[in-house]
Amino acid sequence: MQVLRKAFKQPLSDVVTEFVACTHADAHLVKADLTGSKAHAQMLAEEGLISPSQGEAIQGGLDTLLAKADEGKFELKVEYEDVHMNVEKQLEELIGSDALRLHTARSRNDQVALDLRLYTVGAIDSLVDGLKFLQASILKSAKKHADVVMPGYTHLQRAQPVLYAHAILAFHEMFSRDIERFTDCKKRTAVSPLGAGAQAGSGLSINPQSVAAKLGFEKVFTNSIDAVSDRDFAAEFLMACSLTAVHISQMAETLVIWSSSEFGFVELADNVTTTSSLMPHKKNPDPLEIARAKSGAVIGDLVNLLVTLKALPLGYNRDLQETKPPVINSAGIVGEALKVMACCVDAVTVNVEKTLAAASDPALMTTDLVEYLVNRGVPFRKAHETIAEIVADASEKGVALPKMELSEYKKYADEFENDLYALFDPKLSVSAKKSHGSTGTELVRKQI
Repeated sequence: MQVLRKAFKQPLSDVVTEFVACTHADAHLVKADLTGSKAHAQMLAEEGLISPSQGEAIQGGLDTLLAKADEGKFELKVEYEDVHMNVEKQLEELIGSDALRLHTARSRNDQVALDLRLYTVGAIDSLVDGLKFLQASILKSAKKHADVVMPGYTHLQRAQPVLYAHAILAFHEMFSRDIERFTDCKKRTAVSPLGAGAQAGSGLSINPQSVAAKLGFEKVFTNSIDAVSDRDFAAEFLMACSLTAVHISQMAETLVIWSSSEFGFVELADNVTTTSSLMPHKKNPDPLEIARAKSGAVIGDLVNLLVTLKALPLGYNRDLQETKPPVINSAGIVGEALKVMACCVDAVTVNVEKTLAAASDPALMTTDLVEYLVNRGVPFRKAHETIAEIVADASEKGVALPKMELSEYKKYADEFENDLYALFDPKLSVSAKKSHGSTGTELVRKQI
């Protein structure tokens, strides 16, 4: 490190310089640092801590550096250790000694806390947009296949007939909760720590509220020690990322299964599938598999950050430098995975014949038989046991439930009549559902 060494008799070891530098992660924070610096410099000028001309020079220099960053030409040098000192040195090269006034009433401790908060707020906005984009693809797929009937599953075994639209819209609900979590997290992230200094605040006449307002933050810190050491918002963000990644993984797994030869419920278009280097017939759902796998990295980032935080003493510690990479990494992974999932959902074609054939398995209508008896006054538990006995009897005799004679049904319950056979139509089973949030045809149509 070539700066901040006046009190030391030896230069910092090159090995140590490389080890403690955070320029790789900080490359993602350049715009945040410049944005925060512009707000801070404006406040310094307003409070009379720098002259108007000095403020103008600093603002002009920062604008030049922002343009440089927008063009991807802002380079971070390891010898300057982090984004803050890189910005200060490049600003000094541009405008001279006025740049040395920018750090007035500021520490890298509150500065980096602000940078990470600004980055996280931007990441939240981007991920919410990505979630809404994926939801739009899900909704489009549900509308396209609104009347398709398929088996619903529990324990990965056929359970009851459901609409494909109802099944795919379940993921829409999961992603709605993810949006709510990110939105709620943003409230606690958009809090400005600038003005907290290293940890005790400042004896200069500064206005942290003014800086917060300039940055679009409604809140400012209330305790300077907490302000520089708080990374709760980062943990919350990673928790929201982790749940989103889990939902992405669950959806990917579902589509992988549905598109397999064993199920054949859906087909994925060529633009989202790959083939084998050996087996030319293969059509592999690689994007879905990779999206499924990447959830582990996101969950790992959450664990990484929590373990970093768990034993820190009160106040700023350099360990907090290691809270930046998990946030940046997970924001990138989840953002890309959302785009890929939207592409895959758009590429789905449902095999209507196969889904209907699978949903026509008479065993899937046994719950309908139970409700048939309940509607005729039979207590639920007795109705359940009666149908269980009928299923066992039919299986033992090798007779399909729709082929059993009415007389056989009446041996178990006099309430059975000829209309029971209509229950073995999966479309009727679906349309008969009328409870809130169910797979009922009319209910799902209203939802989409």
